[in-house]
Amino acid sequence: MTDIGHEILSEGFIEGFCRRYPTHVLETLLADRTTGKNIIWADNEYESLGDGYAGDEEITVEKICGPASGVIKPRIAKEAERQSQRTKSRAEVFTPSWLCNQMNNDIDEAWFGHRDVFNTEALENDGVRAWMAVPVPVTFPKAKGHGWHAYVEAARLEITCGEAPFVCSRYDTVTGFALPLAERVGFLDRKLRVVTEKTRTRKEWVKWALAALKATYAFEYQGDNLLIARVNVLETFAEYLRERWGEAPTPEEIKQAAWVVSWNLWQMNGFTDAVPTNKMGAEVESTIGTYEQPAPEPIQPTLFDLFDADFGDGQTEEIPEGSRETVPLCVIYDWKAGEPFEFASMKGKARTMGKKFYAVIGNPPYQADKDDNDRKPPIYDVFMDASYELGERVELVTPGRFLFDAGQTPKAWNEKMLADEHLKVVMYESDASAVFPNTDIKGGIAVTLRDATQVYGPIGTFTVYDDLNEILKKVNAATGSSPRLDSIFASQRCYKFSTDFYAENADNSDVVDMLGPGNKIKIVSKVMEKLPAIFTSNPDADSDSALKFYGRVSGQRVYRYILRRYIQDNAYLDGYKLLIPEANNSGQYGETLAEPIVGAPGVGSTDTFLNAGPFETETEVHNLASYYKTKFFRALLGVKKATQHSPLQVWRTIPLQDFTPASDIDWSKSITEIDQQLYAKYGLDESEIEFIESHVKEMD
Repeated sequence: MTDIGHEILSEGFIEGFCRRYPTHVLETLLADRTTGKNIIWADNEYESLGDGYAGDEEITVEKICGPASGVIKPRIAKEAERQSQRTKSRAEVFTPSWLCNQMNNDIDEAWFGHRDVFNTEALENDGVRAWMAVPVPVTFPKAKGHGWHAYVEAARLEITCGEAPFVCSRYDTVTGFALPLAERVGFLDRKLRVVTEKTRTRKEWVKWALAALKATYAFEYQGDNLLIARVNVLETFAEYLRERWGEAPTPEEIKQAAWVVSWNLWQMNGFTDAVPTNKMGAEVESTIGTYEQPAPEPIQPTLFDLFDADFGDGQTEEIPEGSRETVPLCVIYDWKAGEPFEFASMKGKARTMGKKFYAVIGNPPYQADKDDNDRKPPIYDVFMDASYELGERVELVTPGRFLFDAGQTPKAWNEKMLADEHLKVVMYESDASAVFPNTDIKGGIAVTLRDATQVYGPIGTFTVYDDLNEILKKVNAATGSSPRLDSIFASQRCYKFSTDFYAENADNSDVVDMLGPGNKIKIVSKVMEKLPAIFTSNPDADSDSALKFYGRVSGQRVYRYILRRYIQDNAYLDGYKLLIPEANNSGQYGETLAEPIVGAPGVGSTDTFLNAGPFETETEVHNLASYYKTKFFRALLGVKKATQHSPLQVWRTIPLQDFTPASDIDWSKSITEIDQQLYAKYGLDESEIEFIESHVKEMD
């Protein structure tokens, strides 16, 4: 067997492949069956290498072999800055083998009715997640349609596959370490293990191994990743054959396997279902009508030479010069029906492949490049929705913010997901670096499984801990429909400029430039720093009506003064309120919070701070500050708060208290004693109290 680890770490991945196989095999793996040309680079990462390496240009043998050796290599072998750049710009993270194994085990549990079919998962003494292969042959259930033939032929899809770690696991994509054949965990690995256990002759083995390949699908945007994935899948076929029969595949066997791989792993923009392009304004179009319908012979290892025929290259019509720019929808192959079809046609209706894919699995991209507001909007929600149209079972690893109705995914989408009775959370990890080393993803990582054939009940309010679920139930029962803490929070931008401000500053270029058409009357976070002549360090000597505004200047919390007539009146401005940073720590469960500020009448804030109140007395706002510091308060805040940000909905799980002297809580006591009163008020038992005390940090 080839020394995979050496090839990866010595940057000889493609070169090793070229040494083992004729050039025409690599040419097959570079083919794009939609365009009839080659796959393209699809981004500008390589353009500094010169002509032929721009995003829309094809990858050819000459550009990656011979004098160009070392251009394409697995992620683990890439320069550190290239890894970091791709991770930062696209939130592209490669899934560790232990998680690929866990998720494939989840999918297989639906088939077999139990776990530990191919391996047993374990946590070693040093905390490393591992697995041990089950040494006995796989036993299949007696249920109709669940035998080994059906298992091998059940189509599975890895979306945005990168180097295809869910499909096959020749090496750990995070460490680069090669995995022995017996310990591999991809869904193609599992199919080929079954083929090895169930067949008796080489002819039969090849027939069913090719059937396994034909049931293995994946798509990827980046051309380099796709080529690596195709090589990995083809080499997986060859390695299992070599292990079973003690000799290398014949040229005909490799030729046919490569042909299947070139169809089943394709290059696609997951948003458009079309071939990637850098052409601005290119329109997506159907080109299926330009195909010559292929008619492959039945799969017979003795008839490989029949596949030398054209087989329908999938070439699209040439676009006349000067006409509109178009990009074709991606075409893949239905091996049972014996015809190509457009991938986009699978969405919204079933095909002859059955109920589309038996399972869809993967790790989709998390965010787009920066938008006009310099933000990186999430896109994983789009991939989740699209995946649900493709198969009955979909298991994906994504950011977990949506579980807390947090982040930038649409609120309506969050609510839809939390109400979906077919969706469940398989795993949640608040510290993303525990899954993806050296990666910080606010709100943690979630693995969700949606099975249209199962009813799990809606997720509703998601909590990480069973004890916290019970605490929340008791609090909800005791509170009923009474107001929650969010009811006393003002909207984030409750302070606004008045008409007097605009009338007196209409010719002030700093004001015009700072506010612009987007900000209008909002007191945004940078306004004090950008308008020092409006927000001054000292009150106007000629006015006794200056307001104090709290915000940040050069990263420091400061007060600035502004004429009262420049700010619209509201109840919070003239009452006592608690000023709480909207960006408050990191979102880790049980963490301490930033110190709040008591705001007196005549004090306001930029939108850096939330305003809770308004209260008639200073005592009430101080009592709210004490409540804010309790472990009980922060235990419930952690139900919804999964990132540094604190929108109104994160405070909704916290019951509102009476902060006046008539309260049933004695707010004059220490924070610890106030916690004990709250535990008693909501009927928490010893284990629930212990949970809060052990999971929530103390605040002075």
